[in-house]
Amino acid sequence: MGCGPGRLLAPLCESGWAITAYEPDSDYAAAAQELAHQLPNVQFYQRGLLDLDEDSAYDLIAAVNGPYPYVLNASDRRDALARCARALRPQGVLFLELSNFSWILKNYRDPPALTIEIQGLTVTRTAHHEFDFHRGIMSHHDRFDWVDASGQARTARKTHHMAMVSFTEISLFLDDLGFEEVHTFNSLADREPGPLVGRKILVAARRGQTAGESAFAAYAPIR
Repeated sequence: MGCGPGRLLAPLCESGWAITAYEPDSDYAAAAQELAHQLPNVQFYQRGLLDLDEDSAYDLIAAVNGPYPYVLNASDRRDALARCARALRPQGVLFLELSNFSWILKNYRDPPALTIEIQGLTVTRTAHHEFDFHRGIMSHHDRFDWVDASGQARTARKTHHMAMVSFTEISLFLDDLGFEEVHTFNSLADREPGPLVGRKILVAARRGQTAGESAFAAYAPIR
């Protein structure tokens, strides 16, 4: 879910997974779709979490590098997790990775400028943040500057709006939706769960053998 340009598709293929990849953003979807055509056992759809509409189809649903907070409304986020519960097979695993906004706000620093080389071009990225505390939304604004092969100065901009989601909310929704064995991690390198203490929230949860009536209460009216 939210595969971006598809950086994880090849490693997952090499591990033997059959993959369904979702990405709603048109800037990323074209790259992901092109890559999916080159890999075995990969289906790509330009869709997001709120478009997931399958029953007992997957052993694992992973939303890494922060796609879950792009669902800006709390009731929609619960709906997204209900859709994940329905789409998982019993005992299937949901894995979420997102920013820990409580930690970020406590330790806030302006994003530093970054210069990188892309296909022989030197690209400078500058970023700034805006916070809407009333709505609980952070807006991340990126600006990219470079000089093309003809010597022309170029600029591109990209804005991301993210809900400042807490683990408290996620835990409440997962419990209500019948998930079990909810574990938290601070890094993809962690091999044992632990309390959240850093800039990331990583959550793994298993769908129960029977999800219960409440799991799909929000989902049922729209089917």
